[in-house]
This record gives sequence, structure tokens and C-alpha cells, in this order.
Amino acid sequence: MGNYYNYDKKKSKLGLIIKFIIVALIALFIYGCYNVDFLKNNEYIKMAKSKIATTVSNITNSTKDSLSILIENYEPDEEDYAVYEISDTQNRYYYNQLDEPSKIIYAEILGNVDKIKKGEDNIKISSSLSLYATEENISDSLMSSFQNAWDAFRNDNVDLFYIDGTKMCLVTKTIKRGNKTSYEFYISKGDNANYLIDGFSTVEEVEQAEAFVATEESKILSTITEKNDYYKIMKAHNWIVENVEYNLNESSNNANIYGALKDKTVVCEGYARLFKSLMDKLDIPCVLVSGVGIDLDQGSRENHAWNYVYLKGNWYAVDTTWDDPVIIGNGYVSKDIQYRFFLKGSDEFNKSHTQEGKLVENGMEFKYPELSKEDYVKEN
Repeated sequence: MGNYYNYDKKKSKLGLIIKFIIVALIALFIYGCYNVDFLKNNEYIKMAKSKIATTVSNITNSTKDSLSILIENYEPDEEDYAVYEISDTQNRYYYNQLDEPSKIIYAEILGNVDKIKKGEDNIKISSSLSLYATEENISDSLMSSFQNAWDAFRNDNVDLFYIDGTKMCLVTKTIKRGNKTSYEFYISKGDNANYLIDGFSTVEEVEQAEAFVATEESKILSTITEKNDYYKIMKAHNWIVENVEYNLNESSNNANIYGALKDKTVVCEGYARLFKSLMDKLDIPCVLVSGVGIDLDQGSRENHAWNYVYLKGNWYAVDTTWDDPVIIGNGYVSKDIQYRFFLKGSDEFNKSHTQEGKLVENGMEFKYPELSKEDYVKEN
């Protein structure tokens, strides 16, 4: 046993020595190909070196491209996949008109309302938005999408009255890896302390206001017991006309449902937003409309807001502000004509109202429902 063991051990050592010599000779030969003139200038060796260089270059480029594709198609983490989708689109008339990147931003704002309410900064938006981003359009196109998303969001979600869109911005993070560029997007409050309208500074204040609105609207809705949509619309209209007053004095809540219910003094937008909020609770399709109101007696024109509401297969106009006993200006009307702008068709209503689909100067042109030409006639 001992003799065989010694023989195998010697054989193993000899094999290692031979391998070392072979590797050393190969290394020496390669060194000579690049440094010894006799070998370096040999035509066959020149050809071999050229082929080797080409092969190495191809491998390098192939690996580089594969790595870039791998990075570009990197699977985001679970937070990136938290894509918010809008399912209840019945009362989201403006949302339904947006392009895909604007819909993504709209849904992200809605899905992150709690974070926005708390004032969290740099709220990450779904990585799916990056599908619509290129270096050519990232500044203009996506910024425009953000503006359009906010305009639609504000007019669809009248109950989220405490968010100030002017304190919200879209932050773009550009990531460059080699010749590849990718993007991440965040909702930010910039230099602002929070995203809230003036008058609110904490989440507790917002939640108290939300609770107040819910209680007051429940009281109003409890008085609307009719099953007929016409009477539901009429009673909501009447409550607003009889309880809310027009007010031009500056106020942070002068154009929202909180001001309409708490202070009971708002401008036309506050009237229209409260009417839509009540219609939403009653499951009656309703749209907030912006445009110009025309005083047919004096010929004056001013920015105005009102509603279109859906009833028995048609859309009709409702202007609770101008049906109020105190109308725009200093004039007064008696109670018996408080339905002058209630469930009107386009033939009559458009004489004094001109709708405008562009809500901001550089924004998209939103479309409104087509009104019935004739006024609604109550069935006996």
C-alpha cells in the first residue's frame, strides 16, 4: 500500500509542474507577440491578434447592450407597482377625457390623498408613467399632463376641497446609465409647508372640516326622501338657494363646499360645487361647468360656474347662483322666480351662459355634455 501511495504522490507533483510550464510558455509566447519584434511583426501573428481584438470587441459590445437592456427593463419594487386605478368612473366626467399619462397622474393623486393630507413630500408615482417619458417631451408633455390631471381631478372630486393645486408640483428624477436614460416621478410640495389651502395647516384641522361637511350633507340628504330624481334635484337646488348667500369678500373657503356649508357665503363656484357634491351622494350624474355669465339686462359679462345634470335620458343646466334671491350684481329676485335657471335646455340657457372647456390658459379643451335643446317639463 505504501509503495502505490508514494508513486501516485510523485505523479501528481509531476503533473502540476508540467501544467505550470505549459501556462508559463503560453504567457511568454503572448508577451512575445506584443513585445518581441520577431514575433510582433510576423504576418500570421498579426492576423491572429486582429481576430482576437474583433472578438473581444464584439463580446464587450454584446455584454454592454445586454446590461443596458437589463437595467432599462429592471423590474421595479413593490412600491413602484402600487398603481392606482379608477373604477368608479360614473361621476368622473373630466377624468374620462384625459390621455393615459394624465389618467395615471390623476389616479396617483387620488390614491395618495392621505399622504397629501399629511403633507408628505416626494410621493413616488407609479413607474408606469415612465412609458410616456422621453428626453424630447419630458419637460413640456408631462408637465402639461400634470396640469390637465389636476384640472380634471379638482372638478371631479369636489369633496377634496382642502387640497391647493398651486402647492403641488411634479418632480422628475433623471437616471443615466451609460447611453440609457430612465426616469422616476414624484409629487412634491416644493417650498410649501403643506399641500393645503390657506386656513388649514394640519391633518387634524382637515379631518374636522371633513367630518363637519359629512354631517351637514347628511342633514340635507335626510330631508330628500323622494324616489323621483326630479324631486331630488329640486330639493337639493332649493336648499342651496334658500340657505347659501353670494359673497365676493376674500376667503380661503369662498369657492368650495366647506365654505358653502359652514359660512354659507360663497361665490358661484361654491354654489356649483355643493350642488355637484349633493348630486354625487344621490347618484345623479352631474358636471361642474365653467364659462361666462351674461347679464341680459345690463349686457355685462363675467366668469361664472354652474352645473349640468342628467335626468331621464337628457342633460339639463342648473344655475343655483342665479336662482338665489341675491344674484350676481346687486339685483334681487322674488321667491316665485327662483327656478328661472333650473333644468334648462340649451335654447334658453345659452342666451345668458357661454361654456368654456379650457379651464386654464395652456390647458386642454374639455368637452361638456350636450344639453337638451328644450327645458325639462315636469311630468304630472
